[in-house]
Amino acid sequence: MKVLVVESEDTTLKLLGVMLKQLGYKVELAVDCKQALTAYRESGPQDVVLIAMKFFRGSAAGGAALIDAMLQKNPQQQYAFMTSTPVLRKPFTLQELDDFMGAFRRPASSRFG
Repeated sequence: MKVLVVESEDTTLKLLGVMLKQLGYKVELAVDCKQALTAYRESGPQDVVLIAMKFFRGSAAGGAALIDAMLQKNPQQQYAFMTSTPVLRKPFTLQELDDFMGAFRRPASSRFG
């Protein structure tokens, strides 16, 4: 399987590359969305593209444009976001929502102590 990783932090990018290769993936690394788009156009669709969420913070970051360009080339392209902050994944149960909110601060009235 081919994986494209888009991450600006050099240490994290290299570590992800090493770890994914150890797991048997063919890995391509990009430090920004511009480099990722070039790599994507040259090597074709990937099985999955892992994108650091930080590329969606500003319009100049290019994350939305990268996803749009990938989906134009391959409407079935799979991608996922990487972040260091808590993420609530849909669909979720009441317990999962409570656990997620607990990362910020659980109110005293919560049913799940």
